[in-house]
Amino acid sequence: MKSHAIVINGQQVRVESGVSILEAATSAGLHIPTLCFLDSLHETGSCWMCIVEIKGKNRFVPACHTLVTEGMIIETHNDTLNSMRRQSLERIFEEHSGDCMGPCELSCPAGCDIPDFVAAIAAENDWEAIKIIKNTIPLPGILGRICPAPCEDVCRRHGIDAPVSICALKRYAADKDSERQDRFVPELAPATGKKVAVIGSGPAGLSAAYFLLCKGVAVTVFESGAEAGGMMRYGIPRFRLPDDVIASDIETLLAIGVEFRFNTTFGKEINPDILKKEFDALFIAVGAQSASMMNIPGEHEQGVISGIEFLRKAAGREPQHIGKQVIVTGGGDTAIDAARTAIRLGASRVTILYRRSKQEMPANSAEIEEALAEGITLVEYAAPVAIRTTTEALEITAIRMRPGETDKTGRRTPVPVEGSEFTINADTIISAIGQHIDPSAGMSAGIGVGQGGKLKVNPETLQSENPWIFAGGDCVTGADIAIRAVEQGKMAAHSIELYVKGEIPRPQKSSFNSSFGSRDNAPQAFYQGKVPTDRVRVPELSLEKRSESFKEVVVGYTKDLAIKEAQRCLQCRCNAVTECRLKELADRYLPMHTIENHVHAGFYKAETAEISMEREKCIDCGICVRMLEQLEGNLKLESTVMSENCPTGAISLAERS
Repeated sequence: MKSHAIVINGQQVRVESGVSILEAATSAGLHIPTLCFLDSLHETGSCWMCIVEIKGKNRFVPACHTLVTEGMIIETHNDTLNSMRRQSLERIFEEHSGDCMGPCELSCPAGCDIPDFVAAIAAENDWEAIKIIKNTIPLPGILGRICPAPCEDVCRRHGIDAPVSICALKRYAADKDSERQDRFVPELAPATGKKVAVIGSGPAGLSAAYFLLCKGVAVTVFESGAEAGGMMRYGIPRFRLPDDVIASDIETLLAIGVEFRFNTTFGKEINPDILKKEFDALFIAVGAQSASMMNIPGEHEQGVISGIEFLRKAAGREPQHIGKQVIVTGGGDTAIDAARTAIRLGASRVTILYRRSKQEMPANSAEIEEALAEGITLVEYAAPVAIRTTTEALEITAIRMRPGETDKTGRRTPVPVEGSEFTINADTIISAIGQHIDPSAGMSAGIGVGQGGKLKVNPETLQSENPWIFAGGDCVTGADIAIRAVEQGKMAAHSIELYVKGEIPRPQKSSFNSSFGSRDNAPQAFYQGKVPTDRVRVPELSLEKRSESFKEVVVGYTKDLAIKEAQRCLQCRCNAVTECRLKELADRYLPMHTIENHVHAGFYKAETAEISMEREKCIDCGICVRMLEQLEGNLKLESTVMSENCPTGAISLAERS
């Protein structure tokens, strides 16, 4: 048979006559992107993703059905071709609509694969659930109790009734794993011989250690306290986060080889010069553990204590004589935790003063409701202005506030109401108006300290100007929720692994995502057939029993309750998200990370027990139709065949195992 000599991307190739440019390139090991081509079909489509340039002729042709000719010089990748591919993708996405990823997993700072772990629980596969969770969240027992669950705020279930209890399901999977003798332990990469020092054993430090150990990097964690956990151990009361839960999560780290050195303070017993002799990189994750001052007269009077110190002493079971009347100032988690702890230490009247409304309190809303249910009084729009010692106890003066102009956070700035001062007597006053970073760690490391004491690092890699030193967590972001510290630890592990391998740290590439938009923008047809189902209540101790001890208030789901709640998940993530060719091409050619399509006039979803067809994801490539026509209707419509050949996930398996 006659053959042709051609050139593809500068490479000499000889191919038989009658083959297409795409076939010629494939036989030579060269990749040309395509969406609608399937080599088992005789007919081809017209997605124009496989467009190539025939040099010297200024011709741009689809490689899938352009035959080679003698002497052809072909280029498959250049700026012009890539621009044309981007334009083709943009046209396709004008017609394509749907969620690649579920809004829940997109909102999780750690990127937890929520739909799959929830599906695993629904399928009674608890082992698979914890395996999925621990791929991104190394502290699931802890986070399953203390995370404020931003994932639940965006759950599409809001369009029917109430969001799925994602956080409680995460806790369930972790608790079931802790009961097993053969607990889940992640697979480790071969040892690299590299060693990293981590300063601080809070969520950022422990997460960095976990992911580095998984990558084959040895880790030693230095902790100034006597036990691991950081503010999770010393700043969160045991009725929310028991000691055995912290120990259970840390047990996995011990199983994969972490070393702890306790009672060792960075800047005192150790410093960068000492550590550099033993370690290849240093990660500073000291958190934000210093209490903010109220800056009012009398705040240093005896009987006034910071919320952080109060909770630390309670965690250490140190005796505290707080009396019967306690005032707490502030509206965050520390304020709520301090108030609830005071009740358990014997206070008969606990009052929280907050300068804004209850709806604007930054504390977890569920914790606020629990505090109120336990008898704690909340005084809204009240700010402390002075404290003084009287002959009997303490007296705090506060002033009424009113909402003023909207500030940069979107909340209205509280404004004092002149002449509205009032006083309250108290035996103990707990100040919990915020936390800040102790800058001494950054100064000891010599990496520089910015506004608010934040350590100076590249925000995308967490690497400092001193290349071997990295920093992350609250000491970089400011006081934040624990799940964001986990994200920072994961980010640091990625950068540090590159650094110790001799590569330049770079951020992980964000994956492309198609989306219906925010939780309320899904088409109404999306909810057709979905039956409203009450959110399964998480069992708790009775109100009568709560104040008697520090026993955990939230009991957690039983197996049956967890399965029932997991079955409420709408599984709005695309079933074919890991195999979708359209998403793969968008990752490569589209500069934007997310495309939202709110045109849902043609939304239609047909679903059987095995297969799902979503019309708005279909781009009319014709593969399914051409497959049936070419085989003259003899193809058995097995779901696996159809889902494997659809390039956009329009036809997919209805359920993931």
